[in-house]
Amino acid sequence: MTLHIVNQSPFAGSALSDCLNAFNPGDALLLIEDGIYGANDQRLVNLPAGTAYCLAADALARGINTPATVTSIDDARWVALCTEHNPIVSWVR
Repeated sequence: MTLHIVNQSPFAGSALSDCLNAFNPGDALLLIEDGIYGANDQRLVNLPAGTAYCLAADALARGINTPATVTSIDDARWVALCTEHNPIVSWVR
C-alpha cells in the first residue's frame, strides 16, 4: 500500500504518468504543489474510488477546481495518509 506523492505539473514532466504506471491496488495518490494541475487528468477516473487526493490549500492557491474523483484534504489528513501507507514515494521527474 504505497502513497504516491506527485508535486510536478503533468505539463512539465512525466511524474504523473510514471506514477500511474506504477500504481497498484491498495495504493493512494496525493497531488501537491504544481502536481495539482493533474487533478483533472482523465486517467485519474480509472483509479479506484477514494484513492486520489489533493492538498486543498495548493488547489486553492492555483485556482484549480478538483473533480469529484479527487478528494481535497488538509495537512492533518496528509499526515494520516503518511501513517496509513508504506512506502511513500515522491515522484519528481
